[in-house]
Amino acid sequence: MCEFNLNIFNLLIIASVFIGTTFGLLLILTKRINKKANVLLGLLTFIIVLWNIWILSLDFQITNYLPNFYLIPLQYSLALGPLLYLYVKKITNFNYRLSQKDILHFFPLVIELIIHFVISRDALINNTIGIETITYLQLMPIVQFLAIVSIVTYCIYALKEIRTYHRWLNKNYSNNDAYSLRWLYRLIIIFAILWFLWTPYTIIDYVLFNFQLGLADYYPIYVLLSIVTIWISAEAFLRPEVILLETNRNNNKKEKPSEEIFKKASWLKEQMITNRFYLNSELTLKSLAENLDMHPNILSKVINDGLDKNFSDFINEYRVNAIIKKLNSDDYDHITLLGLSFECGFNSKTTFNRVFKNIKGVTPLQYKKSIKNNAGHS
Repeated sequence: MCEFNLNIFNLLIIASVFIGTTFGLLLILTKRINKKANVLLGLLTFIIVLWNIWILSLDFQITNYLPNFYLIPLQYSLALGPLLYLYVKKITNFNYRLSQKDILHFFPLVIELIIHFVISRDALINNTIGIETITYLQLMPIVQFLAIVSIVTYCIYALKEIRTYHRWLNKNYSNNDAYSLRWLYRLIIIFAILWFLWTPYTIIDYVLFNFQLGLADYYPIYVLLSIVTIWISAEAFLRPEVILLETNRNNNKKEKPSEEIFKKASWLKEQMITNRFYLNSELTLKSLAENLDMHPNILSKVINDGLDKNFSDFINEYRVNAIIKKLNSDDYDHITLLGLSFECGFNSKTTFNRVFKNIKGVTPLQYKKSIKNNAGHS
């Protein structure tokens, strides 16, 4: 019969199975703008769910009740890295299309499944469960090592994609906090670190204990990995989806600006002063180009080459200068710094403080105090 020795760890694993299944289904079945990306993340979540079911089957000795339960492949660790990477690649580039080449990322998974069936065959021949076979002791350390290398490597590539996306975001959006994926960046780092922790566990288990450490020794990592995976899934599903207006990412080689570019740059600065486009907190490269009756690529080239700035810095400098002008006027003393920032085109206190300090070298509050001090001394 099954032995249900409940403790805090396997109770948490049981909870993660139900919660993970819920978010996995929501990500896969809910019709959303980023549905294809969400399906990839949903599959990743289900892999962790199946992995936890496998852990519980060992802990509760399900094979005493279902002798052939171990024949069901429940571990797909070599698919975790590719799924996470492709999810990030898709979520950071709406134009990215999954192709047949992407299937190659999952080739190691075939090897993992083959190893599973080899272990199962050995178990059937010896009339035992998989984890008690010599084949399991010989091959599973290799699979674990490959899984660690795969996941950590793909996490590094995923982080690189997010950094590239943030650079592009900074170039095209003046207020980009709503589009940022810093939450995902942090969680991927935690996910990679937790998987890397398998390395000392595996080495100690294999070298010192002949791969005989019990589930209790691994439960803390199982639980933490489950929590982080569900956390990523929950954040991805519960956060409002963002529709990126600019999805064209042409990486043209930088050339020496022409005289025409410099003339357009001067004209652009005049237009910004005259029409004060920067006061629009939702201003993007595309919307500004439409207002100026220009192609976004041409406008981008004018800003990047003619002014040697990115779109975000270009727009935010006007906003900061507008705030400074108001801070030096007594007419706006009754308005708070945050109120002024909203009037001048910022839509986030965090962005306002960060941008102001980057441009002026001091925080908005410090700058305001310096104005008052100078006024008091004069």
